[in-house]
Amino acid sequence: MNGPDNREVVLLKSRKTKNRFYALVPPEYGWHNAEEIDDFPDDLILGIAYPCLEDGLNDFAIIRTTFETLECFPDDADLQAEMMAMILQARESLVLRLTELRDRVSRRQAYFLGTDVDEFKRYALRICSDGTDRRTLDNMMKVNVFQSVVQTFPDQDPYIYRFILLPKYDFQSVASLDAREFVVMLFDDVLTCVQDDGNYWDKGTFDLRVFQKFIALMFVNYATTDPLFYGTNKEDYGVAAEKDMSQTPLYRAVAIALRKLEREEAPVLSADDTVSLQPTETQTPVGPEPANEHLIVGPLMSLAESLRLLHGVDTARANEIRLIITRGLRDVFLQLQKMNVVSPMAAHPAQEFLAKWGADSPDVPPAS
Repeated sequence: MNGPDNREVVLLKSRKTKNRFYALVPPEYGWHNAEEIDDFPDDLILGIAYPCLEDGLNDFAIIRTTFETLECFPDDADLQAEMMAMILQARESLVLRLTELRDRVSRRQAYFLGTDVDEFKRYALRICSDGTDRRTLDNMMKVNVFQSVVQTFPDQDPYIYRFILLPKYDFQSVASLDAREFVVMLFDDVLTCVQDDGNYWDKGTFDLRVFQKFIALMFVNYATTDPLFYGTNKEDYGVAAEKDMSQTPLYRAVAIALRKLEREEAPVLSADDTVSLQPTETQTPVGPEPANEHLIVGPLMSLAESLRLLHGVDTARANEIRLIITRGLRDVFLQLQKMNVVSPMAAHPAQEFLAKWGADSPDVPPAS
């Protein structure tokens, strides 16, 4: 590159897949933080930090909470049809997300930043062979799935969770893959489970065969990634086009990692890099812990889904109810962000529904 490198890190979102990636872009591209673009150029190196994986939890939240609603209305055929359509839509969104992640990692365009992929592979293989404590997984990832699955399926080991590879993946064969190919294989395994119709009988089956696997994958990524890439430092909050994020710990770390990739080095921080990124004063991270937000996202998404149900009811009362729900969803989420319960980096889980079903409210901001 001739002249000074004036590129900056931006967090971009795909309009098609809703995935977010970090990239180093020059000013002439005209891209800004939190911007949606049609597609990513094939020659642009993309970075995946831990919050990028968390985005997929929104789709899982829709599926799981919709199944819970179905259990409450077993005899309402019309509602069952509506709800299954919601599950199908969320499932299609998951397929797009996971397919893009798998394919871009496979063709060496997207990389997990700050992650020791060799350790990722070793850690994942241990969970496949020896397993790990269910209670630990639930506690670390702030979910209630690994232990609850045992209550629904008593034939499962009550204490140890093992990541069971699909039959098409022989353990000895995948153990010989290089680390990048192994990561691609895991994403393909989860993607195949998402695409399997047999995994959608009910919430328990979905949790057993799909959701557990995705959370386990996130857990391995979390355990093998430098904490600087978690995005939980308070300086990293509030990603927006108008805010300069270039000097926040996360964005500085991302810039270092992406430039290392350009030099064909591993996108991990050296000891000197870590020292240079430390704040001058000790700061206590403020905000949600990783994988915590979906505990709130799920119920909010259920409320947002009710907007869809009201869409076909053209009465003054229905319109009033829809307006109340729309404003309530918006205000609750914004207040949770201000209270640091939900990261300001997080996109509103119901933004698309608000834009589509609640656009009649003049007070509702446009979709970002």
